[in-house]
Formats: sequence, C-alpha cells, structure tokens
Amino acid sequence: MGSDEIVLWLVAAAITVGLILVAGWQVWIHSQLDARIAACDPGLLSSVSHKVETSTDAPVGSVIVPYVPVQLVPLNVLNAPAGVVQPQIESNQQRLLNEPKF
Repeated sequence: MGSDEIVLWLVAAAITVGLILVAGWQVWIHSQLDARIAACDPGLLSSVSHKVETSTDAPVGSVIVPYVPVQLVPLNVLNAPAGVVQPQIESNQQRLLNEPKF
C-alpha cells in the first residue's frame, strides 16, 4: 500500500466522519425543535436559528389563501341558532377594510 492510497483512505475517512457529524447535528437540531414546539415555546417566533413563515390556529381542513384579507364576523352571527337571523348592530367604529361592492 503506497502513500497515495493512505492519503485517499484518510480523505475518505474524513469525508465519512464529516457526513456523520452533519447528519447527527441535523437530528439533534430537529429533536430540539420538536421539543420546543411540544412545549409551546414562544421564543420560536423570534428565534434567529428558525424561520417562521406562518403561525395560524384554525380548524382542521382550513387552507391559507394568499392575498385574501381577513373579514371580521360579529359574534352574534356565529352564536345565533340555525335559521335565525339577528339584526346587525351598527357601531361607531371605523371599518378596517373596504368591502368590495358586487
């Protein structure tokens, strides 16, 4: 076995050990992230090491549609029994969004 083969084996061993270390680091990072999510850690929202794209609390089956504004629905409409329409109470509050006219 010449010195060239020894160098190649050392390079192969270094690459293999490097890949194992990177894989282990990724597994550790993801296990830490899972633990923080399970603990509802609010620090994740401002964490530099984790990017937060969307944080939502919605019923199962909900979808996120881009570029659709939120529309506020009065609680009396949601709590009304089926088939009963309650009158809308006008408030002095300024509307947040202009509703499109159809």
